[in-house]
Amino acid sequence: MKALKLTSALMLATALAWPAVPAQGQPLDETGGGQEALSEPIGPVFSRTATVTVDFAASRGTLRRTERYNNLTRAFRYVDQRDADVAFYNEQGLRGAIYRVWIIVDDIYDFDKGTYNYAGIDDYLADVSRMSDELLVVLDTRASMGRLGRTPEQIRSPVKTILRYIKERHSQIRYVEPFNEPDHNLRQYMTPERLYDYYRVYYQALNEVNRELSPAKPLLIGGPVTGSCGSPWAPPGPNNVGWIPKFLDAYAADTDPGKRLDFLSYHAYGFFRNQKDCSDYQPIRNDPSILAQQRARTDEELRKRGLNVNTPSFITETGGYPGPSYDNKQDARPDYLRQAATMASYMYWYLENPKDVPFNWVLRHATEERKDQLITRGGADRKTMQTRTFTPYGNQMLMFSKLKAERVAAVSSALQAGKGVYALATKDGTGAAVLVWNYQQTGHQPFRVNIDMGRLPPELRGRTLRQRTYRIDEKVSNYWANPETANLQMVSERRIGRHSRHRVGIDLSPNALQLVVLEPEPKKDK
Repeated sequence: MKALKLTSALMLATALAWPAVPAQGQPLDETGGGQEALSEPIGPVFSRTATVTVDFAASRGTLRRTERYNNLTRAFRYVDQRDADVAFYNEQGLRGAIYRVWIIVDDIYDFDKGTYNYAGIDDYLADVSRMSDELLVVLDTRASMGRLGRTPEQIRSPVKTILRYIKERHSQIRYVEPFNEPDHNLRQYMTPERLYDYYRVYYQALNEVNRELSPAKPLLIGGPVTGSCGSPWAPPGPNNVGWIPKFLDAYAADTDPGKRLDFLSYHAYGFFRNQKDCSDYQPIRNDPSILAQQRARTDEELRKRGLNVNTPSFITETGGYPGPSYDNKQDARPDYLRQAATMASYMYWYLENPKDVPFNWVLRHATEERKDQLITRGGADRKTMQTRTFTPYGNQMLMFSKLKAERVAAVSSALQAGKGVYALATKDGTGAAVLVWNYQQTGHQPFRVNIDMGRLPPELRGRTLRQRTYRIDEKVSNYWANPETANLQMVSERRIGRHSRHRVGIDLSPNALQLVVLEPEPKKDK
């Protein structure tokens, strides 16, 4: 009985202390703002408050469209599904700026017979070219470099021949990565110093192809495409191999006048504090804010070797779940929503530096469903391919695509050590859009969020506005809650009176995302 009385007293005290928030649909103040809550409002005992303050007059420059940098799986996976996927992404406004694709040299060239077989490659590259302005090709020779023990000179001719073949036929190919995570895939076969000997063959072959073809958009190359064991986050010390620093050492010492490193390339899932043994793994998803610190360290590594500090970093894979990792081992479905909020948070921090170019990973994954942007393992049997059906992660990318062209200042009162309420605010001549999400990973803290948009952009002041709200959470825009409403759902649409300021209140459950779009009411035909 005493425990019951104590609990009741605590609830009453908390409720009295809770700031008053109007019911759904009622104005927050005289400016015409309103409460927008999708699910049932979260009670004051369980929620915390957060304020997001937007300043539309404080420009942060053109918003980089992170949803337009993406990955597709290899040429011989999901072939029958590919045309439908390409059409769907184009229809949804997710045409890419750069898509990363895979060409496996050892699958095309028979080293024993000296013959090439390009079956399926042209169709693959043509399909992806229909959904992206440019392509980045992983021209992979890991089998030759590793278990087959071939030398750099032995791979030179097939690398050049294949590169010339695909560039002649597919002009959108612009970028080349020569490896994929050599710190994982090749560490038992070679040292970081030896890796550069293979990289040299690649850039020399690429230079020859550029000279011979004189393409309108010459090929560019980058590396070393390291993963967690060669992560640039790893602290220095005797137990760290330092793949990227040693690669940069070799590049700086290279006397070939034709050497080139057009972009520095690596993957960002986490890092091993001990890279010698690949032990003591630290996942980035525990604190995504560490991503904002990396570019300064990259600049320092370039600067101290006399290299160009404006060399962009292509983070060609990133995400919360490297390899077969998980938060929910037996049931992946909760992790789908976590992946959506995780990737939004990663992109947020990468936007802090224009020299970081992060890529989404991946449209459909061969084995690991947590990375999928489209439902690949659906149905009651968890094995059925779904067409035109986004995962929460795919819906998150679609949300980002609905943001406006110019980023403006937005400050959250509840973001600490990479967790809590995030906010991206944007505007352009067509309206304004504010995206908020509650990144909790495996935590359970909900928030009641008041978005204070302050003084609206001039294009919106004194006009009747249409407010559309979209949401992703455990119940909405989530295949695992309801396959019929799997794709991004607009959960409210209302008219806003003519005011110069605006506020919106919403409830965010853990890892929920919500987008508010304001646009002028269309003029009616007379």
